Amino acid sequence: MRKAVTIAAATLLTAVCGGFVTAAPAQAQLGSVVPVRAKLGVLLPQDGDTKDFGGDVLYGGELDVTVPLPGAGQTVFTAGYYEGRNSGRKYRVIPLTISQVFSPPNPAAGLTGNVYFGLGAGAYLLRASGEGESEEKTTFGGFALAGYQFPNAFFVEGKYHVAGSVGGLSPNGLSFTLGRRF
Repeated sequence: MRKAVTIAAATLLTAVCGGFVTAAPAQAQLGSVVPVRAKLGVLLPQDGDTKDFGGDVLYGGELDVTVPLPGAGQTVFTAGYYEGRNSGRKYRVIPLTISQVFSPPNPAAGLTGNVYFGLGAGAYLLRASGEGESEEKTTFGGFALAGYQFPNAFFVEGKYHVAGSVGGLSPNGLSFTLGRRF
């Protein structure tokens, strides 16, 4: 069931985004423009208790603001929102993070696209509610990420999150997103 839902979500995201469009400018061409990226996707919690409480899949998205730093990759500030529901219970994860992202040099990136990778950390705002009770907590967490920037404004990204828990429920697991740079 989870696999079918994930495939359906990816198909819907592809249909909504339309298709691939013109190539994005190189980082040097961006000048004073600060790149913003919007992503839609899923967070797949690894913990069985979290799956039982909020469902196997938490749907959501993220918004990135990227600050290019010469010779140091890119610093990315991210605000996200993921939520899952199961049997009247709701589990919400709001990651507010900062990451350092690197991409190997690729002179043909405008034609072939390019991979990127990085590490990040920050605050994870967690909330578990249901059956008339609610518990929330802010905890520290981190992630490793890998992605592929297509030779246009679209990209795919995967992250593995590790963070604390609220009421024994943790957002540890994989997230997969499809996004667009504006």
